[in-house]
Amino acid sequence: MADGRATCDTAQEIGGPMILIRFEKWMMRCALRRWGQRRVEAPRVFRGVDVPEGATVLEIGCGYGDGVLLIAQRFAGARVVAMDLDEEIVAAAQQRIALPPRWARAVATDRITLLCGDATALSFPDAAFDAVILFGMLHHVREWRRVIAEAHRVLRPGGVFAFEEALIGNRWWRFNDRWGHVPFKAAELREALGVAGFQVERFDDPWYLPLCFVQAVRAF
Repeated sequence: MADGRATCDTAQEIGGPMILIRFEKWMMRCALRRWGQRRVEAPRVFRGVDVPEGATVLEIGCGYGDGVLLIAQRFAGARVVAMDLDEEIVAAAQQRIALPPRWARAVATDRITLLCGDATALSFPDAAFDAVILFGMLHHVREWRRVIAEAHRVLRPGGVFAFEEALIGNRWWRFNDRWGHVPFKAAELREALGVAGFQVERFDDPWYLPLCFVQAVRAF
């Protein structure tokens, strides 16, 4: 990695991201979840996304490291910065990148930087990134609209915000009640993107999945 340190910002007490419950942490690390992210989710998130030579890409909510490896693999030559709120998760992601799985052994991990921080108040300057990638973490943030606004702020004009998101609050409301997920509908997500200043170019919302796959561009 570019550096071996993980610095952590203090999350805001009101509106900040929520730490995952133990069962969800286990699910994120299980082989089936890792396979699904690599084979199903990432290809749909990355579809049609291009970045310029020498680009800088941000992943919000790095999880246990597979997402940042997939980003670095897909956008070879880019510098990738990934962050998460949970220090334990960031430390585990560092270990994953230091000893990558077989499919990622050719990835240039020296161009990856991991940080710990709050997605609702990113510590990066305006217009710092060419792309922002996110794998289903908005529903873990009470003020998820602020995450979208922050993604817009740190993107350069014309930069791409590509992500997947779980619409479990819309379709599988019982999971929201039991796991503390924040419910929102596809229409609310579209509206929040527009309010933040994004131009939505793709919004795939398959009826058979509680997921949507979105590609939006910073319009100004």
